[in-house]
Amino acid sequence: MATFNNIPVTLRFNRPSPTGKTLLEFQYLKGGMYTDPNEIVSVHIFQDTNLGDSSNWLDLTANSPTYGLIADSLQVSAVAKFTTQVSSTIYAPLRSEIYQSGVGKFGVVLEEGMAWTDASSVSRTFTDAPAAKYWDIWTVKDVVGGALTTFIHSFELFEDSIISLTEPLMVTTTQRLVQKYINKNSKTDLHITSSHTVSNSNVTPEVKNIFNNTILNNAAIRIIKLKDDTSTGAPYEEVVAWTSTGVTVNSEDTVIYNWDTVAQEVGTYELQVSSTFLNQNVMSDKFNLVVR
Repeated sequence: MATFNNIPVTLRFNRPSPTGKTLLEFQYLKGGMYTDPNEIVSVHIFQDTNLGDSSNWLDLTANSPTYGLIADSLQVSAVAKFTTQVSSTIYAPLRSEIYQSGVGKFGVVLEEGMAWTDASSVSRTFTDAPAAKYWDIWTVKDVVGGALTTFIHSFELFEDSIISLTEPLMVTTTQRLVQKYINKNSKTDLHITSSHTVSNSNVTPEVKNIFNNTILNNAAIRIIKLKDDTSTGAPYEEVVAWTSTGVTVNSEDTVIYNWDTVAQEVGTYELQVSSTFLNQNVMSDKFNLVVR
């Protein structure tokens, strides 16, 4: 399970439950760079009632001043709404606030019992949500005085997030570093892919399929430079001590770390990743990486 400001949360792609804390992240890029828009106006949560098509919640009337935005008459049909933007990740439970975790990076936490106010100023509570597919619709103003734009993403809440077993799971994790060479002075996202194999013969395919989603937590990385001359002193120099800062895990359990090589020398480096899941601490193989 991931954390948000040290609070355990479930990511949108990791089979969240209707009664848990679900982190819905939103990343805003402009011209290929993470950028802060002028304002995140609101985030509405709607159930998918149109077989994977979110257009039934939008105003699609030709020449309407709110064309492409959430239809005014349908805003009261939202199951939750977030409106107050805060500039830090100081997470207050059961609050309908939009949090910013970095430049162009925002998130909301959907959880059972969260109080919010609908478009008719009626106070409501997010509760008794069914296991179903949902839309999170972000209304954004890019620049001061600019037009409003909607960005629409999907997620699903599951009833089968809790499983029971009659024996310990035997799970093997294999990881691989995608990059082998990077050029000096580059700033590169290093990708360490992960695959999981459940060896228990009597575990059902439904349970095994859960491990196709994200299961790694607490990912951290270490990078050392291997010395060409090992005749004196230590044979390596640690250039990135074990850190979880800047280390993320995506929906396919790929560990991502953005490494700036401007201050690094040309040569061979060794990279290793640590992470946890269930009762295991997973240490990857030591991967060689050449800065040239």
